[in-house]
Amino acid sequence: MAKRKDVPNLPKPLRTLFMVAVVLAPIYWLIMTDSGRQTTDLMLLDLFGKDTIRLQISNLTSQASEDMFHEQFPDVTFVCADQATEYGNRICQSSVGSFNDLPSQHLLLFFSNNRLQAFKLTYQLSYHDVAVRRMENDIVDAGQALDPDAEILQWRTSGGLMVMQRARPQSHQDAAIMWIAAERL
Repeated sequence: MAKRKDVPNLPKPLRTLFMVAVVLAPIYWLIMTDSGRQTTDLMLLDLFGKDTIRLQISNLTSQASEDMFHEQFPDVTFVCADQATEYGNRICQSSVGSFNDLPSQHLLLFFSNNRLQAFKLTYQLSYHDVAVRRMENDIVDAGQALDPDAEILQWRTSGGLMVMQRARPQSHQDAAIMWIAAERL
């Protein structure tokens, strides 16, 4: 059998090293890098059937209704009940796997007279730095950061105010992003 002249014949140890690198590099990326771990977590959350929500921050206004959320996210299970809170008279809750590709845990929607007044997203604490960067990037088009050096980050949007802690929260319950409708401010 004749050898092709355009393909170099590499020594066997070099070919073996190349093959090991081709196999191990993706595994290293998935386990050892932040973006790889986030990708792995999102894939696993999706694999285990956790709900995903993708929502433009600029679309958050008090004009959104409970029915709109059910129509926009038919695969997401919202459990709703009448309950008086400082943000309204009805709460809808969902256990979510991700919100805008941020590994998350819970989403609470607060309604008053079937109008969205607030929402609270609890995300996975290990992704706090990613959440801060993501919110800063997502809201650049939708609003203006009020004080970028403050302990509590706040961004005004056309429909309200987004709030989250800059420093890493102490507990999972405090790892949250909150939106409040403009008329509640």
